[in-house]
Amino acid sequence: MIRRPMKHVIDTSRLARNAESLSGVLPVERLPRLASLLASADGRIDWTLRGWHRERPEGGRDEFMALSFSAALRPACVRCLEAVDVEVSDARRYRLVATEEQAERLDPDDEEYDVIAGGERFDLDSLLEDEAILALPPMPRHEGCRPANAGGVDEPASVEKPLAALARLKRNGPDGGGETPR
Repeated sequence: MIRRPMKHVIDTSRLARNAESLSGVLPVERLPRLASLLASADGRIDWTLRGWHRERPEGGRDEFMALSFSAALRPACVRCLEAVDVEVSDARRYRLVATEEQAERLDPDDEEYDVIAGGERFDLDSLLEDEAILALPPMPRHEGCRPANAGGVDEPASVEKPLAALARLKRNGPDGGGETPR
């Protein structure tokens, strides 16, 4: 029998109502969308989640949570395509609402918090995966890495820049001569 690790499923209302804090470690190999963006699924995300609420003067309460994480990830270098070690971290604050529709309606208006739909069976792993994906550098590369090319030979030093070639073409005309045809 194959055992699959349980997802981190939380009750966001209880977390906020009781001002609870949670923390843990999530292996990257358990996050398929994130792992598909990496050269290696080795790595982990260390995370801490804290909940709280504020009573409203007119009654009721607003619920919140704060997530902070750091991760050691191995995306592919955009130059050599080998795995490169990258450290990412972030801290995010969320205002919790009951439905996705409320979240979509309120999120653009809230500059202090990201507005998300909470619930009794909130998938914390998916939230961590989303935030780790957003924290990835857009173009990871090794320090001082040179691009690989198809021929496996270094490019000659005299490679002409595209804009210089256009300027020469404009100056010399389409036939390459000194005059433009009439």
